Amino acid sequence: MNLSRNETASVRVGSVQLRLSLAIWMLIGGAACKLAAAEVLKERVNAPYPESAVIKGVTWHWETHQKAAPGSDLWPVTWAADGNIYAAWGDGGGFGGTDQDGRVAMGFARIKAGPENFKGENINGGKNPANPASFLKSGKCGGILAVGKVLYAWANLQNGKWPNVDQGLCWSENEGASWQQSEWVFGRGDGNLKPSTFLNFEKGYTGLPRGLSGYVYFYGQRQGNMHDTFLGRVATSTIRERKSYEFFAGLEGGKPKWSSDVEDGRAVFADGQPNHDLQTVVYVRGLKRYLLMSFHSGPGQLGIFDSANPWGPWTTVAYYEHWGNMGGEGDGLTCSFPCKWMSKDGRTLWSVFAVYGEGAKRGRNAHDQFNLVKATLELR
Repeated sequence: MNLSRNETASVRVGSVQLRLSLAIWMLIGGAACKLAAAEVLKERVNAPYPESAVIKGVTWHWETHQKAAPGSDLWPVTWAADGNIYAAWGDGGGFGGTDQDGRVAMGFARIKAGPENFKGENINGGKNPANPASFLKSGKCGGILAVGKVLYAWANLQNGKWPNVDQGLCWSENEGASWQQSEWVFGRGDGNLKPSTFLNFEKGYTGLPRGLSGYVYFYGQRQGNMHDTFLGRVATSTIRERKSYEFFAGLEGGKPKWSSDVEDGRAVFADGQPNHDLQTVVYVRGLKRYLLMSFHSGPGQLGIFDSANPWGPWTTVAYYEHWGNMGGEGDGLTCSFPCKWMSKDGRTLWSVFAVYGEGAKRGRNAHDQFNLVKATLELR
């Protein structure tokens, strides 16, 4: 093709303009990438573990944020064999109630349908419950687990000044309508281990990876130590028998050792910052990873970690100081991802969380209530 001088000049000018445009675009794009990288890095400042090699980050879709049950907090969740999610709350009236209307120390609820159109109903205690409260004046549930149709709960018995309280096991054989309590407890006292949450899997405690089946796993801290988290297990057939409990005592040949002596317990998670004792751990089948969520202090100070095993080693997915613009004033209580509401590929999750205090009021206005928000994971 033959071009005139003017046409050639025009092409040269155009190419110069194109190169300039590309250069400007690369500068802007590069700056944006640096900003994005800086934000990700900022999220992980002071994190106790190196960044995850599997999960690059989390996007929180705050436009999906739903709220319910004002005045009721905690909200641990589990997926039962009947297809529903069961949850526990503290110090309020549950769904349809308020801080005073229907108030109980510890209540239990059933959550039906999907996250976009969920329906919560009080099954034990609270406002207009299906059954009267089993824990009207005292008790707080940190972790709940469905093994088939039987529900189990770890309960702070509130028989002393926190944290000097006993921790007991409760269970319901009629889908939460009524509850029984163990005669034994994990006793109060400095240095004593107090289980508080369960490791949750799929519907009715199914979908456990090879090597883990036959046992229920739980996490807790030692009284007076807010930096370390410990792991225990018990056979599903003898969960109500204290003598059957075992505790993670380290690794031997890459495999976990278990001891019946609680004093042999070794920490499976540690953080230089103090952490609340309600770490939640769930298995994401689509990713074949465990996610551990822990508030290291206030409502915006949330850590998310992942591992190939319930006992670690853990890596950092995110380590926020201002999650949801909520900051450090107040308390972060629980944050979990119900297995029922996970996508098959494990990349889309819904978080049920509870936070308390001034930071929670100013940020997402999430203070002292049931909160639900969608999250997506970006993989490497």
